[in-house]
Amino acid sequence: MEVKLKDLSKDFGKVKAVNDFNLEINDGEFVALLGPSGCGKTTTLLMIAGIYKPTAGGIYFGDKIVNEVLPKDRKIGMVFQSYALYPHMTAFDNITFPLKLLRTPREERERRANEVAKLVQIEELLDRKPAELSGGQQQRVALCRALIKKPDILLLDEPLSNLDAKLRTLMRAELKRLQRRLGITTIFVTH
Repeated sequence: MEVKLKDLSKDFGKVKAVNDFNLEINDGEFVALLGPSGCGKTTTLLMIAGIYKPTAGGIYFGDKIVNEVLPKDRKIGMVFQSYALYPHMTAFDNITFPLKLLRTPREERERRANEVAKLVQIEELLDRKPAELSGGQQQRVALCRALIKKPDILLLDEPLSNLDAKLRTLMRAELKRLQRRLGITTIFVTH
C-alpha cells in the first residue's frame, strides 16, 4: 500500500510536534524515520495509525485520504517499543487476540497463528507466557500479533530499543528479511 503524507502537522497546544511534513512511501517499501527523541517520529506514526488526528494536512493510503478513518479500519499492524503483551496470556493467545476480537473461528486463528509463528521461528513457544520469554522472543510475539491480521501497512515504533546490541543487530536483519518476503509497506521509527 502506498502511503503519502501531505503537509502533515500536529500541534499539542502551543507545541508543534510535527510541522508541514511531506513523505511518499511506495507500495512494499521499507522506510525508517530516524531522529532524536522529541522530533515527532512517534507522533507521525500515531497519526498514520489513526491514534492521533492531524492538526493540518492529509494522510493517504493509495489515493484515499484516511484522516477520518478509524484505526480499526486502516488495515495496519503496529509493534510498540514496550511490545504491549498481556502477561496473563500465552504467546498464542497474545498473537490471536486481534482475531478473537473479530470473532474469527478458532481453527482459522490457530492456522494463522502457526503461519506467522513459523515466519519468525517461534512455533515451539506458543504455549509460554511473556515472563517465560526473552526480550527477542517477546518482540517476535508482538510482531506476530501485528502480522496476523494481514495488514497492508506495518508500523514499528522503536521495537528493538529494549534489546541488547547483538540481538538488536540480529533482529534488524530479521525484520528486513521478513518485510522483503511479505512485501508489506513498513515504517520503522528509530533514533
